[in-house]
Amino acid sequence: MATGLRNYWDKVKRYYPFNKDEKKALLITTVVLAFIIGFNDGSSQFNLSKWLLHFIFIFIGVGISVLFHESGHRLVAFPAGFKVEYQLWWYGLVIGIIFALFSKGNIWILVPGGIWAHHMLIHRLGFFRYGPNTFAISVIALSGPLASIICATLIKTIQWIFFSAGSPFLQKLFIFNLAYAVWSLIPIPPLDGSKVFFHSRLTFAFIFGCVLGYTVLAAFGIFSWILALIIGGLIWLVYYVYFEVGAWVKY
Repeated sequence: MATGLRNYWDKVKRYYPFNKDEKKALLITTVVLAFIIGFNDGSSQFNLSKWLLHFIFIFIGVGISVLFHESGHRLVAFPAGFKVEYQLWWYGLVIGIIFALFSKGNIWILVPGGIWAHHMLIHRLGFFRYGPNTFAISVIALSGPLASIICATLIKTIQWIFFSAGSPFLQKLFIFNLAYAVWSLIPIPPLDGSKVFFHSRLTFAFIFGCVLGYTVLAAFGIFSWILALIIGGLIWLVYYVYFEVGAWVKY
């Protein structure tokens, strides 16, 4: 076990740092996402200095959240023998900006990019043996939205402990991380959800149902993973009965 931990830590030291292109991509991602969720600062009248101060705080919070999301991908990829690379999706960024402008910041489209997984040839050990496979890629992809949910949980915990009267800033970051997890699971390349969907449609239906269910419940002040799991199970059942069974019968 100690040898395995040393091997994992060695991979982290070698491969965790983001390269130059990734740093640029993450900076652009943070600026755009911060603009989308910070466009509406909640004021009845626009005040430039107040808006800029609001944007700076949102930028810092979003930057930490995005780093959390992408760190989830990287840290889970190492045991499987992969190195992931973050890449922008310019179409997603443009769509997000357009919706933010036309809705005055009330509609968040959070689809900034995705990951590419590279097989580390010099590391032959892992839960695969002969190269990339859909299961390994789906687990790595899923770790990003999961990291966002963990980040949201940490933010809500901090809010409960230190800001009993409530904090609009932390609340917005909490909702952002949940929304980021949901949007990341949309099954459209290059988003994380497309990799989970490609591996198993039924698994995707259950996981997406759970995350979406938890997010909707949280919007109403209900924080229960038990209810979220029930919602995910119901969505899985509906998908299986009304689509999956019919798709297999045709063949």
